[in-house]
Amino acid sequence: MEKLYHVSNIPNLKILEPYVSPHGKPYVYATKNLAVALLFGSSKSHGDFDGMYGGGYKEKPYFYEGFEGAFEERFKGESCYIYEVDPTTFREGITSYPAEVVSAVPVKVLDCRKVDDLYENLQNMIRNGELDFKAYLNDKDYQKMMREHIKSRIELFKIDKNPHSSAYKFCEEKYKNILEEVIKSRRG
Repeated sequence: MEKLYHVSNIPNLKILEPYVSPHGKPYVYATKNLAVALLFGSSKSHGDFDGMYGGGYKEKPYFYEGFEGAFEERFKGESCYIYEVDPTTFREGITSYPAEVVSAVPVKVLDCRKVDDLYENLQNMIRNGELDFKAYLNDKDYQKMMREHIKSRIELFKIDKNPHSSAYKFCEEKYKNILEEVIKSRRG
């Protein structure tokens, strides 16, 4: 397997330990694509609710804003650490995201470097053609695509069922109409 990258806000890690994520099983996550890894580098991330992102396996990685200024809000002023990891125990095709590989056992760090300005780093990748970026549009088709994306995420992660979660509060702030629609549809 090629180089693999894992991004964290924690410095000086020597071993990456599996942790339980929304997939429900403990894994160490990594990717072959540095741009994809950096999309996970912000501590201000709201996951799939900041916008749509993906690619990086057989297509160029992308980030489409879910609301105006989402990209800057998520990445500006953020730093992170890029860990190159031992690829030996990683497996493909375990999660639904093809650019993601996982290891069920602890993983040795081979190299680490700090990214001081995540926003600027990603802007350079956009300029260099390594990352496709679409700023939020008031276009009807874009709005429909983003609405469907956000609605599917609220339903998938059952955000509407947990009004005390940070994701619920974020959706209430940014996507109140969509959140209310999901709540209303579940009530019947």
